[in-house]
Amino acid sequence: MSEPQWPQAGEPFEMAERRNGDATILALSGELDFATADAVQARLAELRDAGAATVLDLDRLTFMDSTGIRLVLTACEDAERGGWSFRVTRGSERVQRVLEAAQVSDRLPYDEPTSA
Repeated sequence: MSEPQWPQAGEPFEMAERRNGDATILALSGELDFATADAVQARLAELRDAGAATVLDLDRLTFMDSTGIRLVLTACEDAERGGWSFRVTRGSERVQRVLEAAQVSDRLPYDEPTSA
């Protein structure tokens, strides 16, 4: 049995969207950083404004910097203020380490990982 092929650091950023019941799953892969965060932020704002329950899937990210952390925290604040249903997956091991180092991992609304 072979190991799953996860993205390696430096792989291009991708954002894919799918539905799971009433929720929109916004799945990210590659690197969430200054260069890619604007596209994610724009799509999250559209989903928030439409009142669409949203899960931000961080499980296939290979890297996330402070811009990505700020994006996630801003979405959490938007959800708290406006009653928007927003959750995140726990993320890859690398992302989990970044969130723990930033001391924000315990502040996030987690959802179980989703299957494709």
